[in-house]
Amino acid sequence: MASMRLVVRNLRHYISIAITLFKSLFWCISDNFDYPILIKLADSFLSLYFIVFCDLRPITVDLDDGETTVHFWVSGHRKINRPNLVMLHGYGGNSKWQFVHQVSDLSKSFNLFIPDLVFFGRSHSRNADRTVEFQARSVVGGLKRLGCGGELAVYSISYGGFVAYRIAKIWPEMIGKLVIVSSGVGFTQQQKMTEVKKHGGDVSEILVPRNPRDLRMLVRVSMNTGIAYIDWVPDFILSQFIAVMYERNRQALVELAKNLLEREEEPEFFAISQKTLIVWGDKDKVFPLEHGRRLHRNLPNSSLEILKEIGHGVNIEAPTTLNNLITSFVLGVSLT
Repeated sequence: MASMRLVVRNLRHYISIAITLFKSLFWCISDNFDYPILIKLADSFLSLYFIVFCDLRPITVDLDDGETTVHFWVSGHRKINRPNLVMLHGYGGNSKWQFVHQVSDLSKSFNLFIPDLVFFGRSHSRNADRTVEFQARSVVGGLKRLGCGGELAVYSISYGGFVAYRIAKIWPEMIGKLVIVSSGVGFTQQQKMTEVKKHGGDVSEILVPRNPRDLRMLVRVSMNTGIAYIDWVPDFILSQFIAVMYERNRQALVELAKNLLEREEEPEFFAISQKTLIVWGDKDKVFPLEHGRRLHRNLPNSSLEILKEIGHGVNIEAPTTLNNLITSFVLGVSLT
């Protein structure tokens, strides 16, 4: 009987994979090829990678506000002896593209909950709110709908760090341990404007590129190593990436970025009580290392790890090192 149940479960698993592949291929060849087919195919194969090799499942939940839908990737076979880890991405695509180098390793140690933040990927809303608090409410609402109880560990990078920090402040009972990577949490208005002026353009042109030139600039600003490849990628492929990742919700993404930039932070830096690991590349051009050190000084229950010769995109430039730091910190064990 047990063997029959195993056969049925595996059969269902492979049927779901086949259906996902068929739907993805159909999606890509529709509309008479007037379509960013290469990036759509790549995005579909990323979905298959998440399902087959990382045991993750796509789940979409509608929130109680009646306006917001949040898409998650969630571990398919959660184990009670593994901690729950929430992963919050930044700008630059959806959760699949940002965490593709990390999910395989982290899925071996944690039950993963990976949302697309609202207006990224397949998460969307009719709500006009563009604040970080709205993103935090949406993530918390989605987690609650998925039955997440008790303390969670949260790993966040860049824009996701702002969201995670708000969750830790407003719902402190939900987060036991927090990892913040390359995020400008606690920036003053003047500091924000100073960093933006360094790159000589509107924040929307940097974070929400309109053309291949803008996307190349975003990659160069975000990374310190391995950026030569971006000059060899044809413009039409970069244009397809922009069409898939940015065009559908471009206005909302621009508004999110401007809200983050123009909003006055609280007069005093608000400290959180959760045990926090801060990870920073010493060549970060988006949020320079001094801001990581400042964050560390203001959080008494924090530690700071500095990665040499690494830029803002730690998840892309040093995923193995970052995975080891996250695992060691959350599990409380040494991996060396």
